[in-house]
Amino acid sequence: MSENEQLLFISNLKSWYEKEKFIIDIEELTIFKHSIVGLVGRNGAGKTTLINTLSSVTDQYSVTKIKWLNKPISFEKLEFKKNRFTVFTENNGFMNWNFDQYIRLLCKLYNVVFDNEKLLYLTEGFHFTSYRNVLIKDLSTGNKKKVFLISGLFLRRPLLILDEPLDGLDFDSTEFLYKELMEYKKYGSIFMSSHIIESITRVCNEIMVLKNGKINSFKLQQDLVSDQLLKKIMGEL
Repeated sequence: MSENEQLLFISNLKSWYEKEKFIIDIEELTIFKHSIVGLVGRNGAGKTTLINTLSSVTDQYSVTKIKWLNKPISFEKLEFKKNRFTVFTENNGFMNWNFDQYIRLLCKLYNVVFDNEKLLYLTEGFHFTSYRNVLIKDLSTGNKKKVFLISGLFLRRPLLILDEPLDGLDFDSTEFLYKELMEYKKYGSIFMSSHIIESITRVCNEIMVLKNGKINSFKLQQDLVSDQLLKKIMGEL
């Protein structure tokens, strides 16, 4: 792909809990427009740390260069924050709000027009419509996850970041999510983590294996993920 197709480019990213011990030590990371990138690695490999860094949750990092649409930017810049949305593994914010209150707030923050028809399509797809007015704190773990997944899909930011999006979902919701992720490529790009590689080969154009803080990338062709390639990727874990 050519340079003008880059959405996000990062050079020399290091992240840590203790400065002398890097959890993330990546030379280059590129996310292209209209792509789905899967981040895989064993538990404790640093997937969540990387996502937290991209999402401005931590300031314990250093980076040489960040470019958004080929223009210099920082993770903390409002321009970057307004163009990405992250669904975390756990989110304990807005627990005393219901879903409808939360999504309307997000629409104001991200300057997105509230479209109830589109929202109804997503809530029905996730079997969530009857829970829209229930306080988030009173929802099951799976339904809490749906609150933030639906929000991310609804907002259609150029970059949607998902940390273990399949955790806690029932079969029907998982299949609906796969379908919507493929549809999302029309509007933006997705960077999603999983510790189960087979779960993301269905939708990803590229898989990044995170091991010892480093990334090794593999390009994929949809529906043509060979057993040989899968074994090669698994061997990197």
